[in-house]
Amino acid sequence: MTMHEIQFRPYREEDRAAALALNAACQPEVGPMDEAKLRLFERIGPHIEVAMSGDTLAGLIVGLEEGAPYTSPNYAWFSERFERFAYVDRVAIADGFRGRGIGSTLYDRMRDWGERLQKPVMIAEVNLEPPNPKSIAFHLKYGFERLDEFEPTGKASYRVQMLKLPLSRL
Repeated sequence: MTMHEIQFRPYREEDRAAALALNAACQPEVGPMDEAKLRLFERIGPHIEVAMSGDTLAGLIVGLEEGAPYTSPNYAWFSERFERFAYVDRVAIADGFRGRGIGSTLYDRMRDWGERLQKPVMIAEVNLEPPNPKSIAFHLKYGFERLDEFEPTGKASYRVQMLKLPLSRL
């Protein structure tokens, strides 16, 4: 598979079953997502894209912005600190497609979306516990800056690194 065989497009309702299966396969690197949460994202997520290899869902990114009716403690943490933002809620890449630039392209497309809307930052969190060293390395290489560590549930068994990427104004 080469990158030209991957098609990037907006998420569609018919992607739902594959998106749920992909998210489940990527846990604990990404948080759980049941059908109700995905349907919420379908309603409130202004930037949800997929990477397709033929009929196979190779990747997914869910992007939100400020003011969304979303009760995630991580989203709330960012909302308390940033007036305007492009928030990466999750990115999931199918096992056989990792390391091929799909995640970077999904992030590039989200960054472009945030810049078009003149968002000052793109923000995300990455698991420190349970550990997700590949994602931490990806985000730092991509240019994200570390902001803080946060325990969303108040338990040390779930701790995240809060990150931001300044966006340029178009």
